[in-house]
Amino acid sequence: MLRSYGCIAVLAGVCAGSLWAQDVPQRPNVILIVTDDQGWWDLGCHGNPFIETPVLDRLAADGVAFNRFYASPVCSPTRAALMTGRYTHRTGAIDTYCGRDTLRADEITVAQVFQERGYRTNLVGKWHLGRYMRYHPNQRGFDEFFGFWQYGFINRYFDSDELFHNTEPVITAGYITDVLTDAAIACVESQREQPFFLYLAYNAPHWPHLVPDPYIEKYLAKGLPLNEARVYGMITSIDENVGRLLKVVDEQGLSERTIVIFMSDNGGVSSHFKAGLRGQKGSVWEGGIRTPFFARWPGRFPAGTRLDTMAAHIDVLPTLCDLIGAEPPADRTIDGVSLRNLLTTGREQPVHEYLFHQWTRVRPDPDKNWAVHHGRYKLANGKLFDLQADPGEQNDLAADHPDIVRSMRAAFERWFADVTATDYALVPIEVGRPDENPVEIDLTWGTPVGRKVKPQYRHYNRDFVADWSVVGDALRWTIDVVRAGRYEVTLEYACPPADAGSKFEMTAAGARLEGTAEPTLAQEVYRPHVVGTLDLPAGPATLEMKALAIPGGQLMRLHKVWLKRLP
Repeated sequence: MLRSYGCIAVLAGVCAGSLWAQDVPQRPNVILIVTDDQGWWDLGCHGNPFIETPVLDRLAADGVAFNRFYASPVCSPTRAALMTGRYTHRTGAIDTYCGRDTLRADEITVAQVFQERGYRTNLVGKWHLGRYMRYHPNQRGFDEFFGFWQYGFINRYFDSDELFHNTEPVITAGYITDVLTDAAIACVESQREQPFFLYLAYNAPHWPHLVPDPYIEKYLAKGLPLNEARVYGMITSIDENVGRLLKVVDEQGLSERTIVIFMSDNGGVSSHFKAGLRGQKGSVWEGGIRTPFFARWPGRFPAGTRLDTMAAHIDVLPTLCDLIGAEPPADRTIDGVSLRNLLTTGREQPVHEYLFHQWTRVRPDPDKNWAVHHGRYKLANGKLFDLQADPGEQNDLAADHPDIVRSMRAAFERWFADVTATDYALVPIEVGRPDENPVEIDLTWGTPVGRKVKPQYRHYNRDFVADWSVVGDALRWTIDVVRAGRYEVTLEYACPPADAGSKFEMTAAGARLEGTAEPTLAQEVYRPHVVGTLDLPAGPATLEMKALAIPGGQLMRLHKVWLKRLP
C-alpha cells in the first residue's frame, strides 16, 4: 500500500479533479505495461517450467501473442522507440547514462498523440528518457506522472525517497511494484468516464534484485540459486500486481473498451531457463532483443492467437495511432508500421522486410553489436543463422551463403547511414529555469580534460569523479543559461584530511571563481560546500572546473555540482 505523504490520494484527486467538462467521444482506453529486464523465457506461457506467471499467461491466452517481437538490447533505446515509433538512433536516446539517455526535445511522443485526440495521459513508473526538466514526462505529453525520472532505476525497492509525483519528490512505503500498481489503479478508478492512456512502466526485475522474502523462498524451494530466485520472485510479484490492475479494470466495467498491451524493454537477465535462446540483455543475440508481447481487447482481438510475424518496439506508436483513429506525426520518418490488421484478424502477414539492431555505449558503431533480421535469416555480428531451423543461433551459415551475407550487410549499412545522419553531441544542461533552480550539473555529463580525471559511474545517484590527482586536469560541461544573473555554486564532495587544501577554479562565460577543498572526515564521507558565485550572461556556455594545486593525493572526490540563480 502506498503511504507517501498522501501520494495516492493526491494522485487520485488530481486525476479526478482534472476531468474535462466537455463530452469526449468514446474511444478505447489503452494500458501499456512494460517490465524492465524480463526475458522472453521468463513466462510460463513461453515454456518456462519453473516460473509462476498465471496472470500474464492468461493475458497472453486472452489476446494476441507474438512469438517474434523485438526490442533494443537495453532500456532507454527501447523506450525512445516506443515513444516515437522511430529507431532509437534517430532520437538521441542511444544509451542508458551519461546524458545519452535523453530523448531530444523535438521528438513527438505517443503521449502527445493521445493528448491531441482528447485522452488523459498517465505515466506510472520508469521514464529514463531525460533527467532534466525540459525532458520531464509532463513536458512530453503526460498529464500525470508518478515514478522516477532523473535516473535509470531506483536503489531502494522498499520505502523509497526517489520517486516524484509530477515534479514534486515524495516518500513511499512498501514494495515498489505494489506502490506503482496502487498508483495505476488510482488513475483507472478516477478516469473511468473519459478515455485514458496509461503507460505503466515497472522497474522490476531490474537490478538490484530485491523482493519480499516469501517470493524468494518460493523459488529457493524449487532449487533455484539465490539471485535467480530473486529475479523470478520479482516477476511473480509483477504477475500478481498485473492481476490486481486487471481486476479493477473488470470491476469498473472497462474491459470491453480497454486495450491492454504487455511487453518487456529488452532481453532477460535470468539464466536458469532460457528456452534455448542465445545471449542476454545488452546483446543482439535473440536472448538480448526478443521480448514478450501480448495485446488483449475483448471482442476485437481474437483470443488465443499466436503469431510468428516479425514485429518490434517501433511498431507500437503507429499501431496505437491506428487503433484510436489518429495519424502518426507526418513531418518525420516513422520506422514502425501498424499491427492493427494482425491484431484484429489474427492472421499472419509480413510487416517488415528487415528489422535492424545495434547498440554500443556512447556512440553507435556499425561494426559492433549489430544484427539484421530478414525473413527466416538473421545476420548478427557477421554470422548468419536460419532462425526457423536454428532459433538458438548455434550454426553459422555465413560461409555457405555469402550472397545472403553481402545482401543483408548492405541493407544494414544503408539503414545505419540513414538513422545516424544526426548530431550525437550532448544536449546542453539548462541553467536558471524557474522550475529547476537550483539545477544539478550531472557529473557524468562532463567531459574529462587532462591526464587522469574521469567521472566514475556508480549507479546513477552515487556517481563521483575519480583520479583527480593532476594539476590542470578539468571537467567541462555544456550549459545553456536561460536567465542571466548571479549564480551560487555548491559542490558536494569527499576530502580526507590528508588531501585538504587543494585549490580549484570554476569558470563559465568569462566569469571565474576560486575555491579550496575542505576536509570531510574520510574519502567516502560527502558534504555540500558553497564555493561562491558566478555572474553569468544568458546563452550557451562551457562550465569548467579545473585543479590548480594538489598538495595531497587528489583534489577531492566530487559527487555533485549545483548552480542556483540568486534573486
